Amino acid sequence: MQFKEYKSSKLLADLLEKEGFEIEMGVANIPTAFVATFKNGEGPVVATMGEYDALMNMGHEIADEKKPNGKSGHGCGHNLMGTACVAACLAVKEYMLKNDVKGSVKFFGCPAEEGGNAKVFMVRDHVFDGVDANIHWHPANANVVSQASASAITSVRYHFYGKAAHAGVCPHLGRSALDACILTDVAANYLREHVPPEIRIQSVISKGGDVPNIVPAEAEIWYYIRAPKRQQLDEVFNRMNKIAEGMALATETRLEIIVGNGATSNGMPNATLSKMVLKNMNKLGGIHFDKEDWEFAAKLNKDVTVSEKRQSMLQMYHLSDPEIYSKDLCEIVGQDMMQGVVAPYSGDGSDVTWNVPSAQFNTCCQPVGTGNHSWQQVVCSGSEIGFKGMLFAGKVLAMSLCEALNDTELLKKAKEELDEQLREYPYVCPLPEGAVPDLEMGMD
Repeated sequence: MQFKEYKSSKLLADLLEKEGFEIEMGVANIPTAFVATFKNGEGPVVATMGEYDALMNMGHEIADEKKPNGKSGHGCGHNLMGTACVAACLAVKEYMLKNDVKGSVKFFGCPAEEGGNAKVFMVRDHVFDGVDANIHWHPANANVVSQASASAITSVRYHFYGKAAHAGVCPHLGRSALDACILTDVAANYLREHVPPEIRIQSVISKGGDVPNIVPAEAEIWYYIRAPKRQQLDEVFNRMNKIAEGMALATETRLEIIVGNGATSNGMPNATLSKMVLKNMNKLGGIHFDKEDWEFAAKLNKDVTVSEKRQSMLQMYHLSDPEIYSKDLCEIVGQDMMQGVVAPYSGDGSDVTWNVPSAQFNTCCQPVGTGNHSWQQVVCSGSEIGFKGMLFAGKVLAMSLCEALNDTELLKKAKEELDEQLREYPYVCPLPEGAVPDLEMGMD
């Protein structure tokens, strides 16, 4: 479904246009990406961004047991995400008109989060320019405001070109591209001792030759390199390139370095805005699930142990209260914002945080301990559990965006905080020069 969200993006854009928002469709040369803007005179510009892509073959019946239907499904709750953001923008518009609040509210429709990295292209093409504050959310199994930073990531393929030869008769006449790949990986394993322990260097041989009887004339090894900070990643990436260049020299092969579009920066959530969002979450007081929700969650969670719930909530949200992890749903608001924590995942929203002061939060839309990209999450995305988490998120968004519109000192402080972070390491787009979105990577 990456870059193929025609119905979902049109549905949201049409609704916003009907409600008086100005629509710019196809931003960053992506047909399903758009910006919706409501302006009520000159003033601050606040925004939220929502996703709406689904996962292929994750479709599922709304049931308490596994019943896949072969369609695409929202295994990460993006149907809830985009909807709550649009609802919040409509509420903010009404608030601005009723109270004659000057400024603008924007909704950024962001496709292809699941592997397409649309937001990085949107950042590169200056789609987010001029925004004073961005507040976004994601469905989860807890109610928290997160200052955890997603890891930076780069995808790189080292493609070697050698010379084919008969491996039995005249192997000395060949130059093995596969040898270059294997030696590169051996050197990468030694490099691991000399990089910070939190760096991840992950690889597969994506092309290794055809049969053992032929010295491979072409071979390729594909790496994901992850790091807590973009500057660490850049340093390790440069060292990896030197390794590959050295192995090409050692094996008398030719190297092509292919940097893919799967590159994002680490996240930089804004503490100033995050504290404001947490305050509003606390005012709202969390979510109330009814008896039917609890019974349904228990059925979805029947194979999840208390130990698994505890580990999940501690690792993902720093929530260690037995009152939370011993239950199947989370109603309360967690107070630990995980400042300084580096999350093990990567996301294209991170690049937005380098360019716009941003805060992110989660609301409970699935049972405690149930992972994203699971059939249980697909079910919850279409059930009352997901809908209640979505409505709570919409209220938090609306309150926080309205407060930001009215507090120029808050916006000034948030901008100063971001400027201070960028002094250490200015933003550089992680995409390779000339990169374009791979619009064919999805399916209808």
